[in-house]
Amino acid sequence: MDYRTDCRDMIDTTAPASTVSYSIVGCRESGRTMVERLLGRHRGAGPGRVVHVIRDGRDAAIDAWDALPPRHGLTLEAYVESFATHWVSFIEHVREAAQGNDDRYLELRYETLKSDPAAAIEGLLEFLRIDASPDTVGDCVQRVNFASCTAGDWRHRFDGEAAFRFDAVAGYLLQQLGYSEPTSTGLRRAA
Repeated sequence: MDYRTDCRDMIDTTAPASTVSYSIVGCRESGRTMVERLLGRHRGAGPGRVVHVIRDGRDAAIDAWDALPPRHGLTLEAYVESFATHWVSFIEHVREAAQGNDDRYLELRYETLKSDPAAAIEGLLEFLRIDASPDTVGDCVQRVNFASCTAGDWRHRFDGEAAFRFDAVAGYLLQQLGYSEPTSTGLRRAA
């Protein structure tokens, strides 16, 4: 899924370009700086709205692992632990920067986009104050290929040690975000 293209397509279908201003940003700047800038706390910028799409960090770790060049010299277990630290830090910084702006900050789970795209998009459009009629929601769902999204692949790729290491760092946040209980992975720490 190409978030930038799909998000633009989804937004472009709902309102004339002159009425909606949006920015699709990645993880190139710190979460705190990005949210503060978008909410208008930096350099006199105007108020904005922030949609924070959060993905299960274990799946995000697997995707990032697969993107590493061959012969990187890391073990999956060590990489997962390091990734978990950065995943937690980013989410916590974004949440901290958004505190007190509940009306302008929305967390949207990637997995909800996959499992119930119509409900997720309806909530997103309502948050953005864009027409959320059934026709508009249906058009958005058709424009974005949610079938290509994956969720839960970490269960097939993590061994017991990788699951233990990720949970040791980020288990509390997984639970807080509504993902599986850290110990419910069914995996045990390697002996």
